[in-house]
Amino acid sequence: MSLIDKFLSRTRLRGARQRLADDSSPRNYLALAQEHARSGEMVEVQRVCEEALALHPGHGELTRLHERARALVNEERTRSLMRELREAPRPGLFRELAELFLSMGRVERADEVALEWFEHSGDGAAQLLRAQARFQRFMVDRRREDGRLVLELCQAAAKLLERDERPLRLELELYTAIGAWRDARRVVSQLLEQSPGDSVLESRFRALNALADAAPNVDAALREVERSGKLASEERGARRSAAPARSIRPLLKELASGPGVQAALFERGATALVQGPKGATAERTARAVREIVAKSRSTSRRLGAGAPQSIELEGEFGSVLIAPDDSGSAALWTTRATITAAQRAALSDLVGAGAEGIDESEVQSAQEEAA
Repeated sequence: MSLIDKFLSRTRLRGARQRLADDSSPRNYLALAQEHARSGEMVEVQRVCEEALALHPGHGELTRLHERARALVNEERTRSLMRELREAPRPGLFRELAELFLSMGRVERADEVALEWFEHSGDGAAQLLRAQARFQRFMVDRRREDGRLVLELCQAAAKLLERDERPLRLELELYTAIGAWRDARRVVSQLLEQSPGDSVLESRFRALNALADAAPNVDAALREVERSGKLASEERGARRSAAPARSIRPLLKELASGPGVQAALFERGATALVQGPKGATAERTARAVREIVAKSRSTSRRLGAGAPQSIELEGEFGSVLIAPDDSGSAALWTTRATITAAQRAALSDLVGAGAEGIDESEVQSAQEEAA
């Protein structure tokens, strides 16, 4: 780029930034991102798009530009890492490259790089990353061989990574997905040995106790998932949808009454029950949660990572936790920096109650109260 071109580019960037400072509209964000793109500054394009999407979630052009910029940045970093590995391989480079491939949804390449990493260093983290890659593929293809390999790799990683919970948590995620509740209970018991008194784990152990007696073994559960193409969580969601309505307003009010809580809500489809904000503010809050859940599910599908189990946001506004489910989504916004285990459990209870249906009289009373 010539000196004149650089000067003109800087001039255009200053103008785009000033227009954006005067009016933070999607159009002005796009103009600034495109100026960075003309200069080949794709990292800046990403940054501008992320800032824009925080203000204008779900905007089509901004989303597409952000995804394109991220893909170009990832491709360039991938080429750079592969050059460095050819010249002087080391575990940190293998890790970054494997994780990058995994984030891009290139599961096979992630597995190959992680295997090469393990052969180079014998690192247990490499086996764990291979397990994560296979888990992603299992969640998409539902093949039992992938599920078995996930468990083998988790167990191999656990032997090399002493007192590291990650292999156990991935094992638990698989058992829960396929409905192997006895094995899930066993893993939760192991996690409790490492984290005694953890209220979330204790609650989960009690819930699994109720399911364990009639649960299939791992092989039978994997065969059923491969045969039907449906995960156990999906089957349970389908059964829940036919259940009778149950009141969730008391649960919602109890959650909203906690210190620092700004909003608590449950929504399914176009219906939202909100505690905290009123009127138009309640509608905007519900709409924002709906858009975050939709975007997260879309991104998760593109990555082949399965359905998101929880969504957490932190910032100057405090903390937001969303529990998405087939039966609906429960959300909590608090000004406090962290969300307590009790609040997490309450969100799970809300989703469970919503799975049995929303009483239509609640919807009417919620609308009257918001007005």
